[in-house]
Amino acid sequence: MAEKQGLWSLGFLAINLQFALVTAIAALFFAFAGYLQHLGIDPASTGFILSADALAALIIQPLIAPVIHAGTARRWLVGGSLLLSAALVMLPRAASVPLLIVVRLLQGAGFICVLSALIALLVRFIPPAMSGRAFGWVSLVRLLPYAAIPLLFDLASIDSSSFPSLLHGAALAALLPVLMLALPAARQQATGETPPPPGLTGMLLSLRSPAVAMLLLSTLLFFCGYATIFFYLNQFAVGHRIGNSSLFFTTATLVMIAVRLLGSWFFDRGSKTRLCSAGLLLTGLCYALLPLCTSPSLLVLLAGGTGLGWGIVMPLQAAAMFDISLPATRAMNQNLLVVMMQGGFFLGPFIGGQLLARWNFTLLFTVLAGLTLAASLLLLCVRTRHGQ
Repeated sequence: MAEKQGLWSLGFLAINLQFALVTAIAALFFAFAGYLQHLGIDPASTGFILSADALAALIIQPLIAPVIHAGTARRWLVGGSLLLSAALVMLPRAASVPLLIVVRLLQGAGFICVLSALIALLVRFIPPAMSGRAFGWVSLVRLLPYAAIPLLFDLASIDSSSFPSLLHGAALAALLPVLMLALPAARQQATGETPPPPGLTGMLLSLRSPAVAMLLLSTLLFFCGYATIFFYLNQFAVGHRIGNSSLFFTTATLVMIAVRLLGSWFFDRGSKTRLCSAGLLLTGLCYALLPLCTSPSLLVLLAGGTGLGWGIVMPLQAAAMFDISLPATRAMNQNLLVVMMQGGFFLGPFIGGQLLARWNFTLLFTVLAGLTLAASLLLLCVRTRHGQ
């Protein structure tokens, strides 16, 4: 049983290595906009090409979440890895806007199948008493490639013309999860019998749970704010002459890494929902203070507070969902959290653009603070254990 094995079983380690791999592939695409510019793609088309993979994920994941479970996850992992690898091979050969959109849609479909399958495999290796620590480490593994790869690009002086070669290498790397399935650790059944698949009926029943519904809504509200900050902060910082967003995000990322590296042991020591709610409250406060930021030093200070909030919130959302879910619905509900994240990345920037078109950044950050506060209050109504 997982409780007896502890957290760091061979299966948990193998799946985290696969998470690191697919996240590294995704992180390569921070340079994709420059590659499209190198191809001479119309800037008006660039935005949709960039977001096409997220659109595919947003559409596909709610459909596949009820049918991906421990018994089917390996097949979905193989299929998703093959589709992702094929899309990465085709992408350098697509030169027109329609072809680029189609390939990006395929890439998004393959990626979300791989991600959903890994989540379904992961929950089998998490001891119930260590969910906070487990998702703290998983979130750290998924964060590090986004921090490291842009730095490696700068150190190696990689430019847009080299991007196709990187995609070919990524296509080969995308097949490694298939090979990892041959490892005994990947076949290990950490918690005994495989729960029956939830199916559509199970998903509807799960969504009717007030605790699950509130946690999903809280996650959606949080990622609306997170995505909006991600896309619009640089415009605010440059416009107000307080530097650029790289200073903010570098600081926030370092703090997030520190929280997950040094503080994950603390996530299981108390109420996950209350600690997550406190992280959301801190995040909302930092959003509300952004309009008052008048210097790079203040921007760094708010970045530290925001990174602390983000570092607490993201792993604890997943850990709390793990705790309130029945074993048969744990994988499905984790994947529904990812749907909420995708929804936030779609709705947040859209709402932000509408607000900025009519008003200003002060109102935008106030709205984001309000959404994050609402997310915090919702979590106070969620209990993290069945029967409590």
